[in-house]
Amino acid sequence: MTKVITGMMLVAVVALPAKGSAQDAVVTRVQGALDPKLVQPECKVEGGDFRVSSGKTYLFTGIEASEPGNRAAALKNGVRVTTEAITAGQGKSSAAWYWLGRLYLQQGDLAGADSAFSRTLALAPGCKGDIQKYRYRVWAALVNAGTGYRQAKQIDSAMVMYRAASQIYQDAPLAFVNMADIFNSAGENDSAMYYYGRAAQTESSDPAQTKLRDQAAYNYGVLLLTAGRNQEAVTALGRYVSFQPDDIAGKRALARALRSTGKTDSAQVIERGLSSSAGMSEADLMDVGARQYGDKNYKEAAATFGQVVAMNPFNRDALFDQANAYLALGDGANLAATAAQLSKVEPFSEYAYSLQAQGHKLVGNKDGLYTAIVAREALLVNLEIEVLKVTADGATLTGKLTGREARDENNKLLSPKVQSLTVDFLGDGGTVVVSQDVEIPALKAGESAPFKVDAKGSGIKGWRYRLK
Repeated sequence: MTKVITGMMLVAVVALPAKGSAQDAVVTRVQGALDPKLVQPECKVEGGDFRVSSGKTYLFTGIEASEPGNRAAALKNGVRVTTEAITAGQGKSSAAWYWLGRLYLQQGDLAGADSAFSRTLALAPGCKGDIQKYRYRVWAALVNAGTGYRQAKQIDSAMVMYRAASQIYQDAPLAFVNMADIFNSAGENDSAMYYYGRAAQTESSDPAQTKLRDQAAYNYGVLLLTAGRNQEAVTALGRYVSFQPDDIAGKRALARALRSTGKTDSAQVIERGLSSSAGMSEADLMDVGARQYGDKNYKEAAATFGQVVAMNPFNRDALFDQANAYLALGDGANLAATAAQLSKVEPFSEYAYSLQAQGHKLVGNKDGLYTAIVAREALLVNLEIEVLKVTADGATLTGKLTGREARDENNKLLSPKVQSLTVDFLGDGGTVVVSQDVEIPALKAGESAPFKVDAKGSGIKGWRYRLK
């Protein structure tokens, strides 16, 4: 995924100092994101005594002090006197907690600021907007810095910034997603899963952040499924589908998760809907059809494979699977028709003609049965295609040739002979990407030989062959 921070300028990248001064780099970013003057709260905070007032004064001094030592001393004293006030009776003062949070934030103590601000909100819920403003500004500065480090391939420094950002603000997914992506790239799946999960729980009104949240939710669910945590995957992927109800990949993953927990009926409902969804690819429909076939829902499987054939009349696997679904249903007419199309895709397939013959037998079509058997018995060789291996710029089709005791319609033995085939390598919709001629050797009955055809061309997804 490509991550983009909108509305923020990247800061200049400066390598973090060695020997444990990562916190100093965080403090620099935090303080740079805050106001250069003391700003009064935009909400009503109550309570407090003279020590709380002193803490506020120390914050003013710390913000405006030009000398770093004086700044640090003022902020430290501010935290001290405000903490004393809280422990000495001001624990229910929203003002005390608010100013303590501001002091901690100015120090770059994000854990302290997060805790103090949370206590403030418990006492003064109306301060949520004011506090979120500070949290977000600091978070944005830290994430921006982390992105700069990441672009410079300083991953450790980037992680320092992302972790700090996630301490102070958890309502946007970007910091969590960036950490998850880093761990995912390093093959640390457990850590990636954790941070995708954190990102998936965020809520944001920013469309860009919502999009990241949704993608994180999908990644989280898929990683859970891969890890065998199937029930958790059902919950996570169900949440993703609630975000993106039209997403095919999400529904397919949810169906797999449901199957993994034994909820086959629920999975079938989703898959049934998928098979009628617009935008399903041939591969998507093949996956759904295979699951329907595995559940012995042969009628639905045949219909789903039929959708693939409608998209690509030369999809050999769809024709093969559809024919076998019709065979299981005892639907002779459709079996014969599908097997006839299959034998056009692979005319040296003994099994394709046997399926065709069985279809005609089921409906009592003696002429069709005779024709199919004659064609099968006349085959000099049986060709079983095993693997189509596709690369970016070509493909290799491999299989096995076996010589047969071939006979003509008068039951006369046919002698082995060399034959030539043209193999068409197919792209989307059955379009021919490239064709390649190959010679088939003369094989005695029972004699075997390997079959292999190489082709150059991009976008190859399937094959068919014909006698030249």
